[in-house]
Amino acid sequence: MQDKKVRDIMTRGVVTVGYNETLPKIAGIMAEENISCIVIVDQNNETAGIITSLDIVKAFGEKTKEEIARMTAEDIMTPLVYNVSPEMTLKEISNIMLVKDIHRVVVLSADGRRKPVGLLSATDIVREMRKMQEM
Repeated sequence: MQDKKVRDIMTRGVVTVGYNETLPKIAGIMAEENISCIVIVDQNNETAGIITSLDIVKAFGEKTKEEIARMTAEDIMTPLVYNVSPEMTLKEISNIMLVKDIHRVVVLSADGRRKPVGLLSATDIVREMRKMQEM
């Protein structure tokens, strides 16, 4: 399992939006797609940030309805995103998650660009560990 690569278990088909997308629209996309995070991309479709469901909940709890209506992705995104290669091992990713205290990483295209091609969460690694037990 530790030698397995990110590409083997990552979630493909990353949902992305631009900097200027509104918070209500982002919340709608996340609800419709049944996802817990969305990747923010720049004009070159390269990773610029991430918004999680917890970011949405925080804004909802702290802001007025009018403030929320005016907010954009850029206002609440976390710009520091941990990006990884699809060729990294799950052991390497597990260590990054542990040291950085993060629960998900964005998987970038193997061509050297910052284009998001997948997501890998701690839950994905837990599921993979469960498969080991079933063997």
